[in-house]
Amino acid sequence: MSKQHEVVLFSSTAIALYGYDQGMMSLINTNYDYLDTMGIAEESPLVGIIVSVYYLGCAVGAVLASQLGDYEGRKPSIRACLIVTAVGDLFMFVAGLGYSRGARIMMLLGRIIMGLGVGGIDAVIPVYSSELNESGARGRALAQEFQSNIFGLNMAFGINLGLTKGLGKENQWSWRIPIVAMQVYPILLLTFIYRLPESPRWLIFHGRDDDAQEALIEIYGNEESEGKLDELKKAHDEETSHSIGYNDMIWPSGKQFHPTMVTVMGQVNQALTG
Repeated sequence: MSKQHEVVLFSSTAIALYGYDQGMMSLINTNYDYLDTMGIAEESPLVGIIVSVYYLGCAVGAVLASQLGDYEGRKPSIRACLIVTAVGDLFMFVAGLGYSRGARIMMLLGRIIMGLGVGGIDAVIPVYSSELNESGARGRALAQEFQSNIFGLNMAFGINLGLTKGLGKENQWSWRIPIVAMQVYPILLLTFIYRLPESPRWLIFHGRDDDAQEALIEIYGNEESEGKLDELKKAHDEETSHSIGYNDMIWPSGKQFHPTMVTVMGQVNQALTG
C-alpha cells in the first residue's frame, strides 16, 4: 500500500469516528437505565442538552485544533485531539458506574471533552489529507473520507440496536457498551499515526525545507519529490505575499468573509436537514 493510500485510510477512519459519535446517543437516549442513572425524565429537555453540549465542544475544539495545527503541526494536533476524544469518552462510560451522585455532571463533562476532540479531528484531518495528496486526487480522497462518516454513523446505529434488542432497555450495558466501543477508533489511529509523515506544506511554511524534502520522498519517492518541493516553495511564496488570517474570515470587511459564510451556511443547512 502506498503512503498516499495509507493517508486516505487513516483519514477515512478518523472521519468514521466523527460519524460514530454523531449516532452514538441515538438509542442511548431511550434507555431506561441511562435515564434513571442520569436522574432525568424520558421527555426532559436535559436529554437534548446532554446531546447538544457535545456540538458546543466540537465548535470550540475545531478552532483550537486548527490553531494548534498551524503552530505545532498537523500530526501533534491530531494526536492531541484523539487523546482528548478518548478521555471524554471514558468520562461518559464511567458516569454513574457504581455511584449515582454527580453522574449527570460526569456525563456532561464527558460530552463536552469528547466534543473538543472530535471537533478538532473534523477540522484538521481534511487539511492534513489534502496536503498529503496530489491536487488531482484530493477531491476523490475527501469524498471517500466523508463516505466513511456514514459508515461510522451506521455502525453506531447497528451496535445500539443490536444491544438494545439483545439486552433490553433496562440493562446498563446496552448503553455503556456503545460508548466504550468508540475507544477502538482513537486507539487504532494513535497506533497508526506514527507511520505517517508531517505535512510537507506545513514544514515549508515553518522553514523546515529539509524535513519537507524527507516527507515528500516518503510520500512520492525520490523521483517526484524534487519537483514537488519546488512547487510547494513557489506556492508558499505566493501565499505569504497575501496572507489570510482568521479576522479576514469572521469580519464582514475581511477578504474571505463571504466564501467562509457560504461554507458555514452550507454546513448549517446540512445539519438542519439531518
